[in-house]
Formats: sequence, structure tokens, C-alpha cells
Amino acid sequence: MHIVRTFDESALTTPLGYSGGHSEGYGRASLVDHTVAGCVHTGIGICQLEPEGMLAPHVHSYEEAFYILEGEVLAGIDGRNVRFGPGDYGIIPMGRLHAWRNVGSTRVRWHETVSPQPRPAGHPEPDTFFMPGSAPSNGEPPDLADPLTRCLGHFDLSILPPPSQLQMDGYRGDSVQGISLKMMVDRFLGSQQLTTFMVQFQPNGAGNVHDHPFEETYFFLSGEAKGILDGQTYQVKAGDFVWTSVGGTHGFFTTGSEPVRWLETQAPQPPFQNAFRFNAPWHYLAEKLKK
Repeated sequence: MHIVRTFDESALTTPLGYSGGHSEGYGRASLVDHTVAGCVHTGIGICQLEPEGMLAPHVHSYEEAFYILEGEVLAGIDGRNVRFGPGDYGIIPMGRLHAWRNVGSTRVRWHETVSPQPRPAGHPEPDTFFMPGSAPSNGEPPDLADPLTRCLGHFDLSILPPPSQLQMDGYRGDSVQGISLKMMVDRFLGSQQLTTFMVQFQPNGAGNVHDHPFEETYFFLSGEAKGILDGQTYQVKAGDFVWTSVGGTHGFFTTGSEPVRWLETQAPQPPFQNAFRFNAPWHYLAEKLKK
């Protein structure tokens, strides 16, 4: 199973339970949730804070990974105030107190990944709990050289490795070529439920058709690619997003003369072995057995 859709700004609304003083100028567009058939592990959304907007202190009964897409925002996370900008990312562990405030003159947007999947609005058992206090009014950029700075990182294009064959836990073979990959949120950063990482394919790059024992999403940031999902072909570009189910087959192939780049997520976290199942090696085995 899979979906291929485009982010729609008009879907940014204040979630149920976040009004009444819990937020100002806050909107969230849910991209992937329980309404997607077969989706049981993943929640993906685009969050936005208008200038002077805020999200009051709260905790969740799920993990929350974030990647800042545009603007600058103050975040209070477990008693430390930090100023985030584009390319900053992190994981907020389950039950960790956090709050957000936009003190700039432009909107802030971030990509949000949550797992376990949040409960539907109106569910009798809540999974978000607002706490006393206020959102931060000051903060400094994260000091990533400080060993006390946990669960945070920063991405820019300069840290992408040279394109090559895929090097990743749970993978072996030569079915992915022309790829540069930077892991961001994973078990080493403190996540227990999910992963997020940046992927870039060079022109003529290819990630051949395969499937996984976990769900994946792709939020496209630049370039264009051909996607083959469960045997159907799509053309995807910046602003599009894709979700694939456990066992849903998918492959992506760069089209055009520019690299294609996307933010990719996985939930639950992949196993250390056999995280990928490519069609081509098993076709090869079948032909070999015939001979």
C-alpha cells in the first residue's frame, strides 16, 4: 500500500485541544496518520507558527522528531531554551516537556515525525498533556560541541558524503547507486521508535524496487524523480510526499539534470539485518534455479 500526495497549505489548522490558551498562531497539517489505510506506526505533519505565535509547554505519550524547514523559532526542551533555524533537527523523547515560540517577523515551519502513531482526535485516552508555564522568550543556537547538548543536530549540504552505493545498517548489495545519505535522528541520537535522514540522488541515481518490514515516508525538498510504488509509476517533485506500508514495494529514479533530495523517515526503527528486500536478487536466484 502507498500514497502519493502534495502538501496543501490550506490544510494548516489548529489541532483539536490546542486552543483555549494552549497555542497562538499555531497550525498543523497532517500528511500521514491513522486515516491512511494500512498506516499504524507513523504520524507525519507540517507545523507552522506565525510571527508572535506560541505553543505552550506540553508532553506527549509518543516520540517527536523535528526538522526546521524555514524561519527561526525558540524552543524550550526539558528546561533548556534553544533558538533553532533552517536545517536544525532533533528528537523529543516521550514524556519530555517542550514549548515553542516564534519571536521573528516571518513564519516558522518544521517537518514533524511522531511514533507511536498519535491517537485520533476525540479518542477517550489523550496523548498530549499541557502543563503550567509559558513558552520561552530567549535562547541561543544549539551548541553541538557541548556534550550536554543531547538529541539535537544540524544539517547542511556540505556534510553530505560523496555519492556512491548505499552504506546503511540492514543493507547489502548494489541495488542503490548514486546516493548520498546523512542519518539524523536514530537510536544514537536518542530515538527509540523512529528514524529520519536526508537522502540525495545524483542524476541517473537509482534506488531499485524493494520493500521493508517497516513504514517509510519521503518529503521531497528539491529535484524530480520517478517513483514506482506497488507497480504504479509516478513523477514526484518538491512539495510532494510519499508513504509506503510494511511490505509495500517502491523504487525511485532521478529524472532531469539536477539531484533529487528528500527527507526520509522510518517507523518502527529498522532491524540491524534484513531491513531491505530487493526484487532483483530474488529474480536472479529464481533464474539461477531454473538453469
